[in-house]
Amino acid sequence: MSAVTIQAGKFGNLFLSDTSSWNNVRNGTTATIVNNQPTGANDNAVRHSFLSGGKGSEWSLYRSYWAFNVTAYSSATISNLEVEFDPSNLTDTNFPVAIIKSTAQGNANTNLVAGDWDSLDFSTLYGGSSTTYWPDTNNISTLSLNSTAISAFTTGYLKLAIVWYYDYTNTEPLSTGFAAARQNMSYTPRINFDAVTGYSNDVIGVSSANISEINDVATANISQVIGV
Repeated sequence: MSAVTIQAGKFGNLFLSDTSSWNNVRNGTTATIVNNQPTGANDNAVRHSFLSGGKGSEWSLYRSYWAFNVTAYSSATISNLEVEFDPSNLTDTNFPVAIIKSTAQGNANTNLVAGDWDSLDFSTLYGGSSTTYWPDTNNISTLSLNSTAISAFTTGYLKLAIVWYYDYTNTEPLSTGFAAARQNMSYTPRINFDAVTGYSNDVIGVSSANISEINDVATANISQVIGV
């Protein structure tokens, strides 16, 4: 088993606002602001806002998109998958996030475009919850990803959309104001995980994680043992 870290091939964020309805933002198709590989120390990673007054109302959201090339591990056994990033202490306290499947950024080698606003799958949750809060600290931090995210490794690419949790649940904000999860973008987001390559089954009751060779042959070079 080896510990692996992979930096995002592409990362960035998109912003959309609308003065007609929450639905036009949450289920919109075209962002109004596009940021690729930003470098700001306290940039918006995720944000929501709702403003209302004499001139009407406005809803807006920021979403982040991070893409990773994991082709070298598409056949490996993956565990302990997490995403690592550098948040900012200017983040609003208790800002909940969800991490869901993204379909943007090609093979982790294509910049975001305005039309990628809806290049995500709200039905595929990779991590987060109503109590998974973006850290309000200046320290390097991690968030765990689930087995559904691990299953994406078989495609060769892990592509994430990080959103406000209530964007994920499609819960319209009722109180005015805004809150944000902020990030030091000069620290490229990355994923960490443990990987077992080659033969990954137990042998005579010994876990594959504790086996490096079978009869002097490295497990990385073994696909089957006695037909298994």
